Amino acid sequence: MLAFETSSFACSVALQNGDHIELRHEIIPMQQAQRILSMIKEVLEACSLTVNDLDAIAYGNGPGSFTGIRIANTVAQGLGFAANLPIIPISSLAALAQAAFFEQQQTHLLVSLDARMDQVYWARYQVDQNSLAELVGKERLCAPGEVKIEKASMDIKWFAVGDGWEKYRAELIESIGFQPEILTSPLFPTAEAVLRLAKPKFNKGECVTAATAMPAYLR
Repeated sequence: MLAFETSSFACSVALQNGDHIELRHEIIPMQQAQRILSMIKEVLEACSLTVNDLDAIAYGNGPGSFTGIRIANTVAQGLGFAANLPIIPISSLAALAQAAFFEQQQTHLLVSLDARMDQVYWARYQVDQNSLAELVGKERLCAPGEVKIEKASMDIKWFAVGDGWEKYRAELIESIGFQPEILTSPLFPTAEAVLRLAKPKFNKGECVTAATAMPAYLR
């Protein structure tokens, strides 16, 4: 399975071939469109595979940078059409939560990304027994002051991840009523995280066609 993520400043590609995962991850703002196809070629060649050898394509479908989301969506559709492959769209917020778990091993995550226009993309994730980030409630687009958490969840030790916490930390803390521990890394979703979240969906047949793969802007 091939996976990629371009919704942030990162351009991230992962390819699983058996037990081996080939990775490319670069922080290249505004250059994802120029780099992603060559990165995909690199991981395929490293594993001596072609697009026709793949069983599926997974990608981060947003929310995030509008341009970045469209890049990933276009590449997923193009490769899907060319090789008649199933597509697995994965939330970029979920991928960020999963990446944070990979790096920090924290299981209760408050994800906030700067959505511009004094708004944030917001979601809560809890890592399950299979080490997968699961959404708690719904993903939202809202002002930092509109973010809420029910009192019953305040007893849990939450960890904050995403650049929304860098820009709107004071507003978010005031809104939720407590201060979570801020994780400074990773700040970007990764293709490895997309790949991990996509595998069980593929096994369950939770795929879409290239024609129906769509970005998730939340606007």
